[in-house]
Formats: sequence, C-alpha cells, structure tokens
Amino acid sequence: MSKGENDIANVIARPPLIVLGTIVLAFTLDYFYPQGHMAQTASGLRYVASSIALLFALLVLGAAANQMRKAETNIPTWEPTLALATTGVYARSRNPIYLAFIIFLLGVAMLLSSDWLMLLIVPFVLIIHFGVIRREEAYLLARFGKQYADYMSQVPRYIFGI
Repeated sequence: MSKGENDIANVIARPPLIVLGTIVLAFTLDYFYPQGHMAQTASGLRYVASSIALLFALLVLGAAANQMRKAETNIPTWEPTLALATTGVYARSRNPIYLAFIIFLLGVAMLLSSDWLMLLIVPFVLIIHFGVIRREEAYLLARFGKQYADYMSQVPRYIFGI
C-alpha cells in the first residue's frame, strides 16, 4: 500500500464522534421518550457499577494509548498507522480502545439511568464493528501484510476468542 497522503483507514466516522453521537441521541430520546426502567434500580448499586465500569474503561483506554505511544504509532484513525501495537493490552485484544468505548457507554448509561443509552449500545457496537474495525483491519492488512495477518491469527478481535 502506498504510504502517501491518503494512507489512512477508511472508517465511516471518527470513533470519538460516534461515541458522542450515541450519547447525544440517547439523551435526546431520554428527554422526549423517557422510559425510567434503570432509575428503578437501587441508586447505590448503579453508582458502584457505573464507577467500576468508568474506571475500568479509563484504565483500558490509558493502557492502549500508552502501548500505541510505545510502538511510536498514531492513535487517531485519521492519521496513518506507523507501526503495530501488539504488546500489553494489545496482546489480549486487537481493539482495546473500542472495548473501552463500549464499557464507557455502559458506565455512563448506568450512572445517568439512561435506558436509551443502554439500548443504543447495540447499534453502536454494530457501527464500530462494520464501519470502523473491519475497515481498519483491511487497511492494516494492506499496509502490514503478513505481520498483521499473523497478529490477527494470534489475538482475538475483541476478547475471549471473539
């Protein structure tokens, strides 16, 4: 693959914007069509669970960013990938940043009792999978060839062999 100006993954949108768009849509739906099911859950339980989820998401995101810095590659999808990060959290999952985004959304949904955000996590995952991850994989295969193919065969896309 050429390493020129257009040497980036052809994702449908910047992943942080997909996260933000999901949150905005959820809160809009919560405002106009409130459900209130999560609010019935004991607030103490929700706060503990959401705190754990948010902390874990931040830890995974920080660890992934740290590994990418160590590999001396770009983190944003709109910049070229310069090297593969394959150690640390990347030895367990090829997509720890996107896993962190999902866990973050779960944490926010629980913290703010957003039924709609909890429901919108499913389309979020599908958009990230097909619109971002699969496109990044095609880009990385074209850019790194056998090195990335070998990595794909050794490390699951998400976790637990998935």
